Amino acid sequence: MPLPGENSRLYRIGVMLLNGYGYNWYRQDNRMRTDDLLIRSRASEHLASAAAALRDREGRFRRKYLPPPTRQHPDPDPQHLAAVQQFRAVVDRILDIDTKVRGGAVPSEDKIWLRHRDEIDTLHRLGECDAIVVAAAKELADAAAGLPADAGIDPADAQRIDRQLGQLSGVLTRRAAVLSGERP
Repeated sequence: MPLPGENSRLYRIGVMLLNGYGYNWYRQDNRMRTDDLLIRSRASEHLASAAAALRDREGRFRRKYLPPPTRQHPDPDPQHLAAVQQFRAVVDRILDIDTKVRGGAVPSEDKIWLRHRDEIDTLHRLGECDAIVVAAAKELADAAAGLPADAGIDPADAQRIDRQLGQLSGVLTRRAAVLSGERP
C-alpha cells in the first residue's frame, strides 16, 4: 500500500503526531537543548557530591574537635570553630555555583531570536561551556573527596577549591554572554 502524499490529511496528522504538535523531539536544536539540560544536571550532581563530602568532613571534624560543652570547657576552641566556619563557607560557595548551574537559561525557541542569531551555533557554544562546567565540577568533587577525613581545610586546599569555583564562575559568565548574543 503506498504512503499518503504530503497534501493528504492523514499525512498531516501523522506529521503533527510525530512533531508533537509544534515540538519536534528529533530536530538537532531540540536534541542540543535536551543535552544542555542533561549536561548541567550532571555538573549539578558533581557539585552536590562535593558539598556532601565537605559536610561529611565537617561532621567528622565537629565530632572529633568540638565535643559537647562541660563545666571545665564551656566554650569550644576558637580555632576549631573557625575551621567549622570555613567548611560552611566553602559549602555555601559550592551550593551558590550549583544554583547558578541548575538555573542557567537555555535559549527558547523564539522566532525573534532566530532572526538575530544562529540557533545551532549558539547551542553548540553553550554545549562547549557546559562540558567545561562538568569537567570542573568533577575535579571539584574529586578534590573534596580527597580531603583528610578528620582535619580542617588546609589553606592550599582552600585555594585550590576557590580557584576551581572561580573557573566555574568564569565559565558560567561566558555561558551567559553566549546566551545574550555576544560573539567570542
